[in-house]
Amino acid sequence: MNDIEIFVRFSFLGLSTLISIISFISLIKTKEMKIAFASIGFLLFTLEGIIVSIGVFISSVEHFVTTEVLVGIIFISLIFFYLSILKR
Repeated sequence: MNDIEIFVRFSFLGLSTLISIISFISLIKTKEMKIAFASIGFLLFTLEGIIVSIGVFISSVEHFVTTEVLVGIIFISLIFFYLSILKR
């Protein structure tokens, strides 16, 4: 694993955490259900970033967390983003 890959993994984790915090602050202020769905989507991206970043330090994590699990997390977060923009 090279330095650029490590930088990208931790940057993804940092940005998704920052966006999750901002969206939860917005959710507290507005109490909108659409923002709640977006917040959950960003939180799932943060979860994926945590899992991928742990893989930098512990190589055995990749045996338990497969690509299918990470793709599943991304898919579920995209469903929540879709629900956040769906007109009701």
